[in-house]
Amino acid sequence: MAKKIPITLLCGYLGAGKTTLLNRVLTNQKGYKVAVIVNDIGEVNVDERLISKEAKIEDSSSLVPLTNGCICCTLKTDMVNQIENLMKSGKFDYIMIEASGVCEPMPIAQAIETIEIGKLDNVVGVVDASRLVEEFDEGKSLLKEDIDEEDIESLLIQQIEFCSTLIVNKRDLVTDEQMKMVRAVINKIQPTVKVFETTRCEVPIDEIIGTDRFDFETVYASAGWVKALEEHDEHEDDDDDPSTGSGTEEEHEHHHDHDHEEHEHEGHEHHHHEHKHEGESEDEYGIGSFVYYRRRPFNRERLDKFANNWPRNIIRSKGVVWFSDEDDMAYVLETSGRQIQAGYSGNWLASCPPAEQKRVLAEEPEMKKDWDEKVGDRMIKMVIIGRHLDKEQICKDLDACLDD
Repeated sequence: MAKKIPITLLCGYLGAGKTTLLNRVLTNQKGYKVAVIVNDIGEVNVDERLISKEAKIEDSSSLVPLTNGCICCTLKTDMVNQIENLMKSGKFDYIMIEASGVCEPMPIAQAIETIEIGKLDNVVGVVDASRLVEEFDEGKSLLKEDIDEEDIESLLIQQIEFCSTLIVNKRDLVTDEQMKMVRAVINKIQPTVKVFETTRCEVPIDEIIGTDRFDFETVYASAGWVKALEEHDEHEDDDDDPSTGSGTEEEHEHHHDHDHEEHEHEGHEHHHHEHKHEGESEDEYGIGSFVYYRRRPFNRERLDKFANNWPRNIIRSKGVVWFSDEDDMAYVLETSGRQIQAGYSGNWLASCPPAEQKRVLAEEPEMKKDWDEKVGDRMIKMVIIGRHLDKEQICKDLDACLDD
């Protein structure tokens, strides 16, 4: 079987330093013949000119600008086809994709994983240290009402959460104390990512290409909200919460499959969930997390109303939710920054025929431990990560959104 061609995906908001990093790679390719796919709306031509000049590329055919919109929208056709064509041309043995600053990395990674002759080697996030300070230094950025700023905050969180290498650039623009706070936030959002603090993206090239660092399941499972659920699971049997039993890794995988449909393994007819426990911790910068867990459904209208006043110091939240007007359906609710969304995630096992329930409960005893006689496996279970969280007040506000 032919060796798969490695791919590095480069993500980061406009101005974070992606082009600088790209030029470093192109002027020192570590023995690879690197092709670059550039996609930054409104910046494509500028980037192309910059890269061609600084990297002294004589044959500009190694630059493939995607001009018809964002990589997110065209990734299933244009990007995948172009990558495959570049690989088949035999001219290149490494592909670098500079994603638009306004793209979430996960859907692009999912599309790349469909390319049989390629392998996603590294997902590199480049973030601006001074912008992170601005976003997470509670009180300054959180008062902004500007829609674009809301999008930026959401993207920053998702770009930190879903990468295997994180470059915190423009380190020279922040103090040591500010940097410690930024690292504390990063540690809560994505505790296992390899972080480099840089000025002008000065980082060894072999930390960017040829790393073999990216693995979809590992990166997904190492996100802070997943870790928070796992930590609470460990303490579950010792507590007096209405929940008993513990979640298995297998259950987590099923939930993940529903949550990210493009990456799922087909055939799960009902929803599985992680069963973890309430708990909280806070570091010296006030960054902490807890799990909100109830066996009653949300009233959709009440939750929708509360979403308009979602606490501004919640950085990230994610979990499974149950709505009273759709009793059979499990949803995944997630927020990052000011963006809040809920997506259908499969049906509760309790809504399936009795024979199916019996079969699954026999096969997965962990689910049986958590089975409630009245509501079955229906539940709300959300991890909430933020700064100076008032757990009591947030729980009270969420409880007020429950159905009567």
